Amino acid sequence: MELVLSFQKKIMKNLSIKLQLTIWYSLIIMVISVVLFFSFYIITQRSILMETDRSLFTHASSIAENIGLNTSNVYDDQTEEIVFVSKTQIPGIFLEVTDTNGHIVNNEETAILQDLIVRAIQTKTPSYTNRKLGVSDLRIIAFPINNNGQIIGTVVMGHPVDVYTNALGVLKKTLLLLALFFIAPFIATGYFLSQNAVSPIVILSKRISQITEENLSERITVPSKSSETFMLVENFNNLLDRLKNAFLKERQFVGEVAHEIKTPLAVIKSNAEVTLSKKRDMDEYEKSLNQVLEHTNKLTKSLSGLIDFAWSQTTDVTIQFNKINLSDLLKGICDNSRYLAQTKNLEVNCDINENIIVLGKKDKLSQVFINIIDNSVKFTPQNGSISIKLYVKQDLAIAEVKDTGLGIGKEDLRTIFDRFTRAKGNEHIQGHGLGLAIAYAIVKAHGGDIEVESEKNKGTVFTVKLKLSS
Repeated sequence: MELVLSFQKKIMKNLSIKLQLTIWYSLIIMVISVVLFFSFYIITQRSILMETDRSLFTHASSIAENIGLNTSNVYDDQTEEIVFVSKTQIPGIFLEVTDTNGHIVNNEETAILQDLIVRAIQTKTPSYTNRKLGVSDLRIIAFPINNNGQIIGTVVMGHPVDVYTNALGVLKKTLLLLALFFIAPFIATGYFLSQNAVSPIVILSKRISQITEENLSERITVPSKSSETFMLVENFNNLLDRLKNAFLKERQFVGEVAHEIKTPLAVIKSNAEVTLSKKRDMDEYEKSLNQVLEHTNKLTKSLSGLIDFAWSQTTDVTIQFNKINLSDLLKGICDNSRYLAQTKNLEVNCDINENIIVLGKKDKLSQVFINIIDNSVKFTPQNGSISIKLYVKQDLAIAEVKDTGLGIGKEDLRTIFDRFTRAKGNEHIQGHGLGLAIAYAIVKAHGGDIEVESEKNKGTVFTVKLKLSS
């Protein structure tokens, strides 16, 4: 059975949808035709049989009733006269009268239908059978003769069914021819319908093959003959939109990364070349090395951010997750942030609930909060304040970082988490625009969410939501 199914799958796999639909449509029509024609044949056969039995029952019961009313002995002359008259009235039928022992009246031979006669006498009801007598096929009835409640014999009557049999044979051939006549057009119709159904898919396939990364702005237009086709085309066009946006972002990202890496490398290279062009004193060498170190740190920070992006995009990040006490993690970051804030005389307030456990990677989550707090320190003027809160709401750990800084304009909020994005008016502040984008990517990789609310010159609130560990 498995071998047959495997073979069937292999055959169907190599066929086009059009041929598969045609085959299934043809098989269904064939099965329906066979069932209908077979049912019609069986119903016709049974109708003929019932009509024959009804005719036999009518005549046999009439003869049996006549004999039972006129005599109590099937061997008297009255019985012979009734049989003679019945044969003349119904020509071409087989008719016998037997006693209870199955002997034929006026012949005293044992009837050839002894089993049928015995069954009719024992059950006191008519019994039927099909039997070939000589060269004729007969439908035969044995009807018990009742005289004052006593069975005295049977009337055995047979009707030729050769004509009916031949008619059923002709009907069978006719139905077969009709089935073949109907099936051929149905197959052709099925092929046409399947071709009509899959034609949009064929057109769609051809047009899809013409789309490459060079012409992602192209859109598929296929005559929609069904809601499914319309949905398929619409979804594919939406996919093209997403792919186009992804390609544009990746190209932009590659360009931005190239710029971020190229500039420090160019400075380092030119600085080294100028320094080595002639002999210099120690102060000049020290100044040159400090410049090289500064740009090397920038390059290292950019590469570290790119590595964090690459980590957040991998599909198996959750394998590296462990249970983390987020309360302890944020307490340590709070202490460090106070040192960062001293240079600007910023007040740092921490309100952290105890023993809040989440699932994640400790160094990556640390990077999230360090980046957010680092931003708050950068963009909060002298003598401002920063507050850090951690609490539980339903099944989420909620961390809030609020500052009294410069704030973010509404137009900049939409792109605040994009790579290499700097808010308008803040370009003079040191940074490369990767911190918040990295924080966003890491939080999403942890299955969490990060939100920002801000108003220009009134401060900013970053909210990080992470699922609690069970």
